[in-house]
Amino acid sequence: MSTAKKLREEQSEPLSWPRDVSHEPRLSIGQVTEQVKAEFPALTLSKIRYLESEGLITPQRTDSGYRKYSAADVERLRFVLSEQRDSYRPLRVIREQLAALDAGHEVDRIPTARVVSDHGVSKLPATEHVSVRQLCDLTGASKAEIEEFTSLGLLSPDLSGYFRAKSINVVKLILTLRSEGINPRNLRSIRQAADRHADIIDNTVEPIRSRARSADIERARAKSAELAELAADLHREFLRISIDKLSD
Repeated sequence: MSTAKKLREEQSEPLSWPRDVSHEPRLSIGQVTEQVKAEFPALTLSKIRYLESEGLITPQRTDSGYRKYSAADVERLRFVLSEQRDSYRPLRVIREQLAALDAGHEVDRIPTARVVSDHGVSKLPATEHVSVRQLCDLTGASKAEIEEFTSLGLLSPDLSGYFRAKSINVVKLILTLRSEGINPRNLRSIRQAADRHADIIDNTVEPIRSRARSADIERARAKSAELAELAADLHREFLRISIDKLSD
């Protein structure tokens, strides 16, 4: 069946979300990557194919078998990637969100990540890493504080002295806890526990990643993120139980 005929048949069915964007398949996977990569620099072709295999985006196929994406597909892809980046939602939750949107319901979304500094509200950088100066500007921390947190092992710069962009939220949380009377030195056990949990998760997904196929590598990353969310939830519940015991 030709792509045009498929499109005519699908137009008689309710359109998937977003409905106010063209559903005509015109874009190749390379063109989609070019459109979205500026906002999500880590995006790869294998990542897009993996999200397709998970049913999160559904491009059309030409008679020759090539994928063709619509503007609506691009917006769904942006939705998935932003939910992963900004709210760390696992794919199963994002799939439920898309199903709700397809059914015409509203879903709760976390707005594009922003931080408040002395200079006002700033959008988080789209890059994977930030410099010490950016980290200071985006968190309000001083260079001396960044150096202190690094010496305590709470932050880990690369060989060039750059930090992962996620360190922005880490610094903000450390500063908040310090303002509440908790010495950053006492937070090292939390960092060490996180590293141990990461090792457990890494060992769990290693059989998937070791297959070395691009789809399996993406599947291992998604599984790691989902397990991390579950581990964080478990830690939160254990902490609540321990706090409750203090007041018994």
